[in-house]
Amino acid sequence: MSRLPLSRIRVLDLTLIWAGPYAVMQLADLGAEIIRVESCQHHITNTRGFVPAPTKEIVESLGYLAGMYVDMDPGERPWNRFGFFNSLGRNKLSMTTDMTRPEGLETVLELVKVCDVFIENNSLGLMKRFGLDYETVRRINPAIVYVTMPLHGLDGPYADYIGFGPNGEAMSGILSLRGYEGEDVTTAGQGNHMDAVSGIVAAYATMMALYQRDRTGRGQFVEVSQVEHLVNQIGGPLMDAAMNGRVQAPTENRDPVRAPQGTYRCQGEDRWIAISVGTDEEWAGLCRVIGRSELADDVSYAGNLARRRRHDEIDALITGWTSTQDARAAMGLLQQHGVPAGMVADDRDALEDPQLAQRGFFHEMRQADCGTHRYPGHSYQASETPLRFDLPPPLLGEHNDYVYRELLGRDAAEIRRLTELGHIGDRYVPGIR
Repeated sequence: MSRLPLSRIRVLDLTLIWAGPYAVMQLADLGAEIIRVESCQHHITNTRGFVPAPTKEIVESLGYLAGMYVDMDPGERPWNRFGFFNSLGRNKLSMTTDMTRPEGLETVLELVKVCDVFIENNSLGLMKRFGLDYETVRRINPAIVYVTMPLHGLDGPYADYIGFGPNGEAMSGILSLRGYEGEDVTTAGQGNHMDAVSGIVAAYATMMALYQRDRTGRGQFVEVSQVEHLVNQIGGPLMDAAMNGRVQAPTENRDPVRAPQGTYRCQGEDRWIAISVGTDEEWAGLCRVIGRSELADDVSYAGNLARRRRHDEIDALITGWTSTQDARAAMGLLQQHGVPAGMVADDRDALEDPQLAQRGFFHEMRQADCGTHRYPGHSYQASETPLRFDLPPPLLGEHNDYVYRELLGRDAAEIRRLTELGHIGDRYVPGIR
């Protein structure tokens, strides 16, 4: 771990849901020590579950969300068995305190003194109400990098608007581009693309600020507007609107240039394959595979523009072949003939994917309340930086002793007092004050 680039960095983590925890996980993978601040009172976050202690009956009633719990069973400590938290929890430490009370706030402010980064993605104004705004924090630690991830930014007419990823995606304009031509945006589905990409940008911005601190000795305030980042991802349509006054509409699975392109039904229930043809050579390969080689020499199909004019007809020909094929086998055959193609994988397909298995993408880890399972791996590899994957997702309050004794120097009597007050613990007990 000492070889990792952030091994000397300690992060005070007050993030929740997805975007913030994903950002922090990127920093943890690079060696940062993550002190995750949580509460035994389950005040503000569903990061560890929908309710503090659901029964098995409640979990089973959640439908597909029941799968968020190991074996669809909440167990005795469901907050540790929640799959969503576990997917983002590696390489982090968990401590508990109640920031809404003086002792809890004092604890967090003491941690500020020994941390390099303070990161949060809570509702706008919440940190200030807790007394943890940037001005307060930097007075205690002028070298700290303070990272916040507001939905719309900290000023402007939308600054006070609240929302989650789907709300931000709608406001960014990206939702209007996703879906089916001629249908409204209700067909687009919920992607929550914003959370993951915002987490990556926040991690990048944090490392920028740490690099600058190394050069200047000064910390700084970093603001990551999640909507503004997502607007950046639709640059083409934005420039079309700016230069031509044209508003683009959804194009389903088709492409403005490549043809044919689409998602085609295969054998089995809800099995599909995505195919994209952009050259006459790829078109010839597709024609050979589907048993229509003569079409490759037909000039009326030459070039993307000609094929776009006959897209519906071509789609029917492709579906006639794919509907008789296994999706994975069809993908392999098309690829052998130089045709860009990929099966539409479901969660199980991804977990059992031979490519990911060959590359060792999934890592097996054991967490005390979840047992041993495979966890998604790193997003990239580097020859001189073997990324970290050594700590399983933490149990609630698992590292209280380390934080209170070693980092903060609290004695046994003080730890007992804070435990009796409900600040220190390893289970949710709503209502303690």
